[in-house]
Amino acid sequence: MDVKSYNISELAQEFNVSTRTIRYYEELGILNPQRSVSGQRVYVKKDRVRLRLLKLRR
Repeated sequence: MDVKSYNISELAQEFNVSTRTIRYYEELGILNPQRSVSGQRVYVKKDRVRLRLLKLRR
C-alpha cells in the first residue's frame, strides 16, 4: 500500500501559508512530520487534515 506524502513546500502552497507557519505548528505539537533519510520533513494525510481543520477555525 502506497501512502501519499507531501513536503513542506507542497503543504504551504496548498493551504496558502508560509513554510514558517507550518514549522510553527510543528513546534506547538500540532503537526508531527516524519523525517526522510536526508532529514527532510515528510507529511502524510493526517497532517493535511489537521491543517485543513486549522484553516477552518480561522
